[in-house]
Amino acid sequence: MKQNFWIRNVNIETGYVAQEGFTYGSKTELMDVKVDEGVVTILQPAKQQPLRNGDMDRQGMLLLPTLHDMHCHLDKSKLGVPWRPITPAHSIVERFTNEIKELNALEQSLKERARNLINLELANGVTLFRSHIDVHPEVGQRYLEDVLDVLQEYKGMLNYELVAFPQHGMLRSNAFEDVKTALQSGVQIIGGVDPSSLDGNVEKSLAQTFELATTFNVPIDIHVHDRGEHGRKTVETLIDYTKQTGWQKRVAISHAFGLNDVDGEVRERVFTDLAETGIAIVSSVPINGNVPPLEELRSYGVDVRIGCDNVYDSWSPFGTGRIVEKVNRYAEIFRLTTQQSLTNALQLISGKPIPLEGNHSWLKTGMDASFILVDSSSTAEFVARQSGIYASFFKGNLVHEKGGKA
Repeated sequence: MKQNFWIRNVNIETGYVAQEGFTYGSKTELMDVKVDEGVVTILQPAKQQPLRNGDMDRQGMLLLPTLHDMHCHLDKSKLGVPWRPITPAHSIVERFTNEIKELNALEQSLKERARNLINLELANGVTLFRSHIDVHPEVGQRYLEDVLDVLQEYKGMLNYELVAFPQHGMLRSNAFEDVKTALQSGVQIIGGVDPSSLDGNVEKSLAQTFELATTFNVPIDIHVHDRGEHGRKTVETLIDYTKQTGWQKRVAISHAFGLNDVDGEVRERVFTDLAETGIAIVSSVPINGNVPPLEELRSYGVDVRIGCDNVYDSWSPFGTGRIVEKVNRYAEIFRLTTQQSLTNALQLISGKPIPLEGNHSWLKTGMDASFILVDSSSTAEFVARQSGIYASFFKGNLVHEKGGKA
């Protein structure tokens, strides 16, 4: 796409509108946005100017930040193959043991299925993925190599963060060397899963995880499904290791279901420590009773983010690849019904606040031209009504437009 162009007649929120103390909507201004080499260079009130080659008139659509999926599995999706419900399994071990055989037997290759998931999420406004990729003795580096090959096809269309993920347990599957190899090849993050219940040794499992993280200078994003004592001990040990290694603001816990089970003084201490160490919580917002107390965590200052996680794979027959559906579910579960709370919820899937209290536009000159155009009057309506996304831009490139992939 041409790198120097105008996007004309887009609405951008600049404040709230209220009457008798009730905030009933957002104030918007119709603007023209100039993009040069992937960066916003001019932001001005809309003018009736003729369109040059490459310019576009978006006729009053709302401009919002591009969206992020902070937890997905590009190597696991079955998108594109004929429907089949998940095979019953009595444990996580049985599930991930059967998964390899199931994926190997599929009619489409990993590369084809990964493309299907990426294209689906691009169509839903996502241009940043954090994907956990299995690396352990059962699969070696082959899943990672296939995903990296596919991602090369999307250069200039998205950003990604890959997590070296020992799905079968760092200790249980002796995955240390495979994870190390993945990090040596340039994978940006180290993962893990249930060091207590799966690995059976929280301290040793996390010691290996932090050893690799500090050696390769990478962040950590670890799955913790464990409840009760298993979950509490894992979180507290993670906090201790984060402090000891100076890894503040470089650790994330995915799922963190066990945070439901701490109470009283322990709850206050743990939630405060999570905020002070900058440990993020990444949730797929399940509706099976496991969703952690995410709004309470946010009230402590904990960084909470959302991901789609399973999109039709061996673990779940569900998942649509629509990250706005996840934030919508979040808002409903936690009863976010005001204009302000719905607006602020977008940060969970964009990483960018919409600071309307000061009557300022969130979009500034000098920012990357990465945004979506939606058929909404406001961010709040977009979150609450899951309004349609008509176009998605990544650093000035039109990567998806309704009616066809750019």
